[in-house]
Amino acid sequence: MSAPAKLPSPALSLGLLGVVLLGVQATARADEFSKTFQYSARMFSFGTLTIDTRMGNIQVEGWDEPRLEIEAEKVVEAKDEKHAQPLYDRVQVVLAGQDKQVVLRTVYPERSLRRPFRAETKLSVNFRIHMPFDANLTMKCVDGDVRVTGLVAKQQISVNYGDVEVNVPSIYRLRSLDARAILGYVQSDLHGENSAGWGRKIVFWNMRGDQDIKVRVRMGGVYVYSSLE
Repeated sequence: MSAPAKLPSPALSLGLLGVVLLGVQATARADEFSKTFQYSARMFSFGTLTIDTRMGNIQVEGWDEPRLEIEAEKVVEAKDEKHAQPLYDRVQVVLAGQDKQVVLRTVYPERSLRRPFRAETKLSVNFRIHMPFDANLTMKCVDGDVRVTGLVAKQQISVNYGDVEVNVPSIYRLRSLDARAILGYVQSDLHGENSAGWGRKIVFWNMRGDQDIKVRVRMGGVYVYSSLE
């Protein structure tokens, strides 16, 4: 008759149970809190807005006003509202310049050499931006989804990880479009593009137009669509 299976010792069982409960409690305690801030600056037609941000989604809309309006939502992870409060100050929103040149960027705490990305994903800023429809846009985002609508001037958008959606208000004003995803998908109603994989791209050229759009995505997708005219 075979010997009965050896059961784990009570101390070992309690230890494993403690590890499991600790993991469950840590997950349960993690929650998201947010606080919204408002920024504005005077901005003229054919000026340039430069955006440099790290974590968070960005939505840009063109409008017929000579100013820039920004709604910045800081999102942090903490176990309660009290612990969330000091985290909002760990990521700063900086808006500099006006008229023809405006710069918007996020500033994070200095990275540790031992753990350079510690807690960085717990700090993000989502932007909702209104800017002159005929002003230029240059943007760099490390991790986040980007949506741009209603702009008829030059756009240069670079995203490492995320999806980019670009609206073309006037297909007749579009001179060139060069949108590429290193790994991901592209979709457009300009030529009916719809594919996924390595090195996907959308290319468009119209010598009579005056708007240039360039999009680069490392991992994610690019979606370009035209407005009905």
